[in-house]
Amino acid sequence: MATTAVCAELKFRDGEKRNISVQVENNLKSLICGVSELNGNVSQLLSELVEREGARGGCIQGEEDEDSDEDEEQNSEPQPPAKRSKT
Repeated sequence: MATTAVCAELKFRDGEKRNISVQVENNLKSLICGVSELNGNVSQLLSELVEREGARGGCIQGEEDEDSDEDEEQNSEPQPPAKRSKT
């Protein structure tokens, strides 16, 4: 039986590309397991990248997002419905 691969490509900000692949057999169960393994590999790689970017202090956008989350939390408190005027 022939083997094939499930592949993903990660492109970094500087244009560098990294290919990630997992060998799978030619059946559905192997494909599902391969996609799951690929997902784990990519998640781990992205987590490491986020940690590295955070350590360099390059998360200016992330700091803005934190502020906007706080605003959303304050605005998400339940408000009483607006009063209707009788016509």
